[in-house]
Amino acid sequence: MKDVDGMWDILEEVFPTGGSEDLYKTDLSKDVAKLEIESIESALSACEGNQTKTAKMLGLGRTNLIAKIKKYKITHRV
Repeated sequence: MKDVDGMWDILEEVFPTGGSEDLYKTDLSKDVAKLEIESIESALSACEGNQTKTAKMLGLGRTNLIAKIKKYKITHRV
């Protein structure tokens, strides 16, 4: 079994990018962000905008939820 660094070599063989490991990380980061935004928006809607209930539903601390709401500029209209 190859180590984690060897994974980039395998990806480069299958999907040549000119050696840019950041391409894969960037796409994954975007996917994670989209999933977080969708999850937060859905939970906020289900909890009628109540951030404390939303945080509990998502398994987050309230301050962590608020930080993500600010980071992604999420607005919720009741």
